[in-house]
Amino acid sequence: MLGLLLTVAGLCPATVSSGGLGTILDRVRFPSELLIIQGDAHRLLWLDSLSQQEKAGLRLRIESALTGIHWLAAEYSSLTGNAMPDALISRMILAGSAGEFGKVERLARDLSSRFELNLSVFSSLRATEVDFDNAGEIHQTLCRACHQADVGSAQRLPAYQLAEMAKTMTPKEFLARLINGVRGTADTVLANPLTLGQVRGLMMLYRTTGVFAE
Repeated sequence: MLGLLLTVAGLCPATVSSGGLGTILDRVRFPSELLIIQGDAHRLLWLDSLSQQEKAGLRLRIESALTGIHWLAAEYSSLTGNAMPDALISRMILAGSAGEFGKVERLARDLSSRFELNLSVFSSLRATEVDFDNAGEIHQTLCRACHQADVGSAQRLPAYQLAEMAKTMTPKEFLARLINGVRGTADTVLANPLTLGQVRGLMMLYRTTGVFAE
């Protein structure tokens, strides 16, 4: 069984057996991280119902993400041949260091519009019945035990209810958190161990049904 560490993008620890996304993952980490940074900065600035602990956690997560964004950009560039706007990325990092999260949000949005996450590859419309069933099992046996928190929780990085997260995020941002928020073990170099089918199934489960029979 591979350990999934789901804290990076607002998800909690769980375990699932999987073959992983393979080379697809390498091409989506950078655009996914941009969406997560943008979303975290937006909530930090505009979501009044956040507790002080949640705000502190968002600041830390944004700052942590920005420390590795140049590396993800370089990986993406080497795989796709796209030139990276290093100056723009550096401005976003400096804005984060200065606590200018409005600027971080704007720059992340600009970059995300240039380097888009391909939602169609992971579309719930491509999920099979087996994918959906597997996603339901993952939710029932792993996710729901941890994902109980509501916005306003007195925790730095609370594990919010995934159905609620799916309702309040764009499909691309929610997908980005499934991609970059799930980590494997040291044996897999922390790579996301979810399969493409499992991601599609989870997108269908959380984005389409929204309600779960407990």
